[in-house]
Amino acid sequence: MSFSSDQSLLSNQLSTNVEFDVQKPEFNDVLNLQYRRIVDSVNTKEGAFYLLREIANFKQIYTLNNPQKNRNTYRTTLDIINLNGGVIAPAATATVLHGITNATDSVLVYCSCKNSAGQIFTLVYPDAYMNATQAIVTNISASNITQAMFVAEYTKN
Repeated sequence: MSFSSDQSLLSNQLSTNVEFDVQKPEFNDVLNLQYRRIVDSVNTKEGAFYLLREIANFKQIYTLNNPQKNRNTYRTTLDIINLNGGVIAPAATATVLHGITNATDSVLVYCSCKNSAGQIFTLVYPDAYMNATQAIVTNISASNITQAMFVAEYTKN
């Protein structure tokens, strides 16, 4: 039994069809192995929420000059159209406050968009980026951007 019939989702789920024979002498070894598999699966699973606030996404990134030390990463998602007060016209730039504090390094920054022509596309630097206080998105399409989900993943102090 699984939670989904979507094969791409099944690849990241634990099997629920496990039976343990408690009478076998290797029962403890099998149980320990299964437990380690569960722990590995849970601890390496990425958080998939794109909420309009800062969250820990459970990704980790190495530390420069000390690759054995990992740092936690965080994700903030912004609805640029809502924060901008409307669509982004062709060649126009929307600049909104992102509210992120204590970010130290960028891990990933992009903006997923949809325009009034029905095109779905992703903007990256130099058309989507952030500075210390703002998220900046420039419309490079020939139509108004009607949906713009700005995603910033970063490390913090």
